[in-house]
Amino acid sequence: MKPAPAARVEGWLAARVRQAPPGAAVAFDADGTLWRGDVGEDFLRAAAFAGHAPKNAYRQYEALLAVDLATAYAYCAEVLAGKEEAWLEAQARQFFADRFEGRVFRYVRPLLAQLKGGRLMPWIVSASPRWLVQAGARALGIPADHVLAVSVPVVDGKLTAVAEQPVPCGPGKAAALARRGVRPYLALGNGAIDVELLACAQHALVVAPRDEETPLARLAPGRGWPILRV
Repeated sequence: MKPAPAARVEGWLAARVRQAPPGAAVAFDADGTLWRGDVGEDFLRAAAFAGHAPKNAYRQYEALLAVDLATAYAYCAEVLAGKEEAWLEAQARQFFADRFEGRVFRYVRPLLAQLKGGRLMPWIVSASPRWLVQAGARALGIPADHVLAVSVPVVDGKLTAVAEQPVPCGPGKAAALARRGVRPYLALGNGAIDVELLACAQHALVVAPRDEETPLARLAPGRGWPILRV
């Protein structure tokens, strides 16, 4: 199927925003949808290099990916057990500002401005560690409490070692929203782990690279989901 022109997709998206009832929820995946790259993976590499995580942490993460995605994503937060939350929050803010602020896709800020003008409520649902995604959310003007991402309990100001469930990937993304009583009017995602997130929304949009036919982009036409090339 020939891809729809970018102007047509952007027009479709603008129309959905205009037609949304005030207060409607718009749910975004984070990595690959709001910005280019994976903030959780990149932070894990940097933490291991700096000695804040085991030197083999990224290799362990890759090994877990081959077995179970949710376990691997949980590990990225669990490996930081014992760290002060205040330290991690400061590290996350600086890391996002240094490494990811310039990777935010061009469509994102104008769309968020439209949502604000229409009194719509943006949410982020991500399989990256919560503190990193919240740093990105703050940079984009999205409330930190509208971030649903991988988290561990914090006890006496320090991270513990077992991730909270469900891990927000695959069915866990829709489940995380449902636990907050949120059914999105519109959802945007870029990966196979976003299928359930998109399916639980009234309208869905796939974000995909201009030069790559991702698994989700191949699935999109059969679901009637437009594709925004970035």
